[in-house]
Amino acid sequence: MLQRICQPESTTILNNTLDDANALIELLDKMQPYIWKSLNHFSIHPNDKEDLQQEILFKVFKALSQFDFSKETPLAHYVNRIIKNTKNDYIRKKLINLKRQKLLENEFLITEQMLRQQHTIDGIVLRKEIVSTLHQNIDKLTELEQTIIRYVLKDYKPCEIATILCVDVKVVYNTIHRCKIKLRHFLK
Repeated sequence: MLQRICQPESTTILNNTLDDANALIELLDKMQPYIWKSLNHFSIHPNDKEDLQQEILFKVFKALSQFDFSKETPLAHYVNRIIKNTKNDYIRKKLINLKRQKLLENEFLITEQMLRQQHTIDGIVLRKEIVSTLHQNIDKLTELEQTIIRYVLKDYKPCEIATILCVDVKVVYNTIHRCKIKLRHFLK
């Protein structure tokens, strides 16, 4: 179809009527199906085809005012070059956006990992502070309470503590409860 538009007899008509807007619109309307057909490519997303078609038509419109119809280069060659360059620009932009997206994803992952590490470091520091404060406050308890709490911190069960200290289990439970109350008071 585009070859018919660019035949020598049509170039003389176009030379005479290039200033005529109707002839220009008619020419662009005849090019639209050819442009649309050339945009059927797997790498071009269907939603972007109309945008590319408009971009190509705009470039052709701009190029027609400068196109020399007296030369042997047919208009079809000129239009094909515009289509090819526009498709290449589209693919280039698409690749750049993919690279940018990967970089943003990597940046997000690194930031997330750094925040996680920072939280774990902060948690370790806080735990160490709490443990040191706890050990300082354990020294303020009575001897029996200190002994029982130290066994509790070593993961002994109340029954085992009662057996080791030769006291009743109920005494161990009461002492643990009193120690918790006192330590909460000290830590506030």
